[in-house]
Amino acid sequence: MRLSEKKLAPKVKQEIFAHLYQLIADINSPKEAENFCRQLLSSAEQIALAKRLAILWALKKGQKYSQIRAQFHISPATIAKLQNDLIRPEVKKIIEKLEAEEWAAVWEKKIKNIFNLSS
Repeated sequence: MRLSEKKLAPKVKQEIFAHLYQLIADINSPKEAENFCRQLLSSAEQIALAKRLAILWALKKGQKYSQIRAQFHISPATIAKLQNDLIRPEVKKIIEKLEAEEWAAVWEKKIKNIFNLSS
């Protein structure tokens, strides 16, 4: 998707972003989130967003730049930019959510094993 080079009026920009953020906040399930992304984002935009999250996660887990470069096919500059973003409070919150998901998945598996439940 190519964006117009003409700037939006600040009030219009504020309003449309407010609507976007509210729509995102109203998403109630992974399936609904998937549908939202598939309808509004191109395949390349979805991949870029998913890769950014995965790279942040890999950096948080202590993976080396060389591993991240090989896995995600990105430049060292992109990795460095995301590495610097890890100190931002907003990004820390994203990482906390990823950690909570990982923790929940581990305990779900343990509980299922205890009670011999299948996935």
